[in-house]
Amino acid sequence: MLNITALKTITQQDLAMLGYGEIAYIRPLIIQGEQVFAVMGADGRQIGLAGDRDSANRTAYGEDLVVFALN
Repeated sequence: MLNITALKTITQQDLAMLGYGEIAYIRPLIIQGEQVFAVMGADGRQIGLAGDRDSANRTAYGEDLVVFALN
């Protein structure tokens, strides 16, 4: 059963750690006028950079991470 009281007290750090080491997302960035793609961990830390989205996905998969789309 879901403990609603516990969910109401979850911290931002606890929430970030839910997918730590398992989930990633790809974030486009502009660096020195060029678009690159950052592979970001569930906790918001940058794991790697790539020149295109496909390479960023391969980087995440190489780290055994599941990539989720953020809308």
